[in-house]
Amino acid sequence: MFRRPRIRTLTVAVALVVVAAAAPGATLAGGSTASASTVEAGVLSVDTTGPGAATEADDVFYVWADEPTTFEVTVGDYLNVSETYYADYDVRITENVDYGYHSLRDDSLAHAAVTLGELQTTEAAVRMDAGELEPGRYSLNASMYEASAGTSPLLDNQSFEIHVMTKGGDLDEDGYSNQNEVTGQTDFLDPDTDDDELPDGFEVHQFGSDPTDPDTDGDGVRDDEEVRADTDYTMPDTDEDGLSDPSEIGNDSSPNAPDTDLDGLADPIERDLGTDPTVSDTDGDGLSDLTEYQETATDPLDPDTDDDGLRDGIEVQRFGTDPLDPDTDGDGIQDGQEVLRGTDPTSPTDESVATASAEDGTGTTAADAGTATETIAETNTDGDANAAVAVSLLAGTVTTAWLFASPVAYALPTML
Repeated sequence: MFRRPRIRTLTVAVALVVVAAAAPGATLAGGSTASASTVEAGVLSVDTTGPGAATEADDVFYVWADEPTTFEVTVGDYLNVSETYYADYDVRITENVDYGYHSLRDDSLAHAAVTLGELQTTEAAVRMDAGELEPGRYSLNASMYEASAGTSPLLDNQSFEIHVMTKGGDLDEDGYSNQNEVTGQTDFLDPDTDDDELPDGFEVHQFGSDPTDPDTDGDGVRDDEEVRADTDYTMPDTDEDGLSDPSEIGNDSSPNAPDTDLDGLADPIERDLGTDPTVSDTDGDGLSDLTEYQETATDPLDPDTDDDGLRDGIEVQRFGTDPLDPDTDGDGIQDGQEVLRGTDPTSPTDESVATASAEDGTGTTAADAGTATETIAETNTDGDANAAVAVSLLAGTVTTAWLFASPVAYALPTML
């Protein structure tokens, strides 16, 4: 309620039996002397009520243009006016202050008559009809006059602000009507009540989010961020994959798809495995994360699960070896070594080409070649381009051999 109390100091004469008005310090019958007391008089406060009273904000009354509004004006009696116990007053609502008022020339927006006893206060209900003022902001006056057949002087006045508006209007231009905002919980003077960068009207009519809560679904992501991410601002887990929208957004997985990389593994499973939900083959071994998880039982984070020098994908798709066993045929030679030697890593009885003798020379064997750090050099007396030297072909080693009748140094990859 908008109230501006007026406290006036008046002199009240006090006697044991009779109460009467007297001048300050006057001596009454029986020798009593008038004493000063504080009483309320004049226009004390203004409020609005009735169908037209919409709301109040920042000391401004907002009223509906198409509804009648009643101004509740609290007034107090003037002791120096009432010569009897009761006195009549006129209370008027006007746009301008009238210092003199005649009942036959009344141009007020609303008017009411009240009767007050000595020291009494009351609320004068001053009713303004619908349509009396066009929509807009006004500074009005609540004025109090002594009732008289002639012209009455102004006793007191209090100004106040009102804003006349239509129910279907939109003062803050947010796409949400004044009536909806006033009867709801949004601020009709603020286009974005919850400060989430989405206008109230858009939240209500377009997005279905709560215009009074910046995070409608309470998932830690503001509604405007969810709009940009195209997630559901009313669901904390848009794709219902068990991962909240903010956790997926923070880890670059899709909050709109339960399987971001479309590898057949749902994002929550990938999170538990430690694989990348945005890459279908996390370790780059040629097998998808789903294949390693469900079919081969290999490690989707390790491209060579059995550490035999062959990538899991090559073992499965090319050589048919077991990616979980470094020596598939159990012949004592790891699969990777057999591939490099040219033997069959799935057969324990095949002969290695590394044991064959060179056409020219001593015919060095793999056992003679020694460690991977040795430099092998054989004399090729006739320059035969088909000369071969048996060497230890271990992944990651550097070996020198006579190939095509010329000494060539080459490095083998760590794995195939």
